[in-house]
Amino acid sequence: MSYKPDLSERVLGQLGGFPTEALGALAQAMADVCENPYDPLTSMATDDPQVRRADFGEHGFVTFLVLDSMEIVRVVDVTWIG
Repeated sequence: MSYKPDLSERVLGQLGGFPTEALGALAQAMADVCENPYDPLTSMATDDPQVRRADFGEHGFVTFLVLDSMEIVRVVDVTWIG
C-alpha cells in the first residue's frame, strides 16, 4: 500500500529558499516513507504513534503525521540543517 504525501501550509512556507539538492533529498525520503511510513529503515518513531520522523540525508529531518484511514502522510515540519 502506498500513502499519498500532503504538505501542510507551514511546510510550504519552510521550503522557500531550499537548495535544489536538499529538495531532491527530501522528495526521495518522502517517496520512501510513503511506501511504508512505519518502516524503521526509513523513519523513526516518536512518543506519539501517529507522528514519525525521517532524515533526508545530510540536509535535515522531516516530521510527519500518518493518517492511516485516509492513507495520507501529512508533512508537518521540516528541519533543515543545511
